[in-house]
Amino acid sequence: MLKRFLVPTDFSPTSERAFNYALELASRTGGTVVLYHLYTPAESGYIDNMTKLTAYNKQMETDLVKELNRLADKYKGNYPGLIISTVLGRSPVVDNILGFAEHNAIDMIIMGTQGASGLKKALVGTIASRVIEKSDLPVLMIPERYEWKLPKTLVLATDYQAADKLALPLLSGIANLFDASVTVTRLMDGHGTPDDARLEQERFDAYATRLQAEFPDQPMEFKLIRTSSIVDAMERLDDEIPYDLLALVRRKKNFLQKFLFESFTRHMAYLTNHPFLMVPDIE
Repeated sequence: MLKRFLVPTDFSPTSERAFNYALELASRTGGTVVLYHLYTPAESGYIDNMTKLTAYNKQMETDLVKELNRLADKYKGNYPGLIISTVLGRSPVVDNILGFAEHNAIDMIIMGTQGASGLKKALVGTIASRVIEKSDLPVLMIPERYEWKLPKTLVLATDYQAADKLALPLLSGIANLFDASVTVTRLMDGHGTPDDARLEQERFDAYATRLQAEFPDQPMEFKLIRTSSIVDAMERLDDEIPYDLLALVRRKKNFLQKFLFESFTRHMAYLTNHPFLMVPDIE
């Protein structure tokens, strides 16, 4: 079960929302939360006197540690007995987030992401998107406009790959923490013929039957959604399935597939109102 959660923070309201989500998870698993901030020390080109430069960076570190502790103390009273650690690291940001997670037995990275006016207008190359592209751990993204509420419906989007079903124990574990339901959905190409649609429905029904047989203790619902655009469907998914968390599996791909996937995940990092869980290929 999930026990150790890493929350990178830049002290923004969005990263504080991610911190709050991590606390809710950890409080239910008996886990711990590591609040992690990275900074870039000033260099000699900024302050040419080495004594002053050293003093400046030392003061910066002291101030940042105080800010980390202030943020941790703000929530400790709401979660008595929960262990919250604070760590100050240095850039480069993405490599150090992933390196810290690897060397400190982290089970999940939870971080905030800034929103945009729709997935199509999302910026590219953000820290959040690079983390989910590279991480060997599950990464939970919390959007800037998200307000905490108990999750009731978790959705796994599938294209029938083996790795998708292997992500179900993680999703089921989260669902059990909140007494939530799990829905498995498939977004299918809406441009096909009626025969294509019939064959896809048969394939989806067979897949659902296999999953229910392999996970008899996890109640699941299944929904096949026909769409002309995957990105548009993701933006409007809440209209089809009112949900509280969306999970996808990031699989190992060749160069072209990896390029296309990275472009998609940069968009998904801006999913407007709902937490988004990226699970690495665990085959």
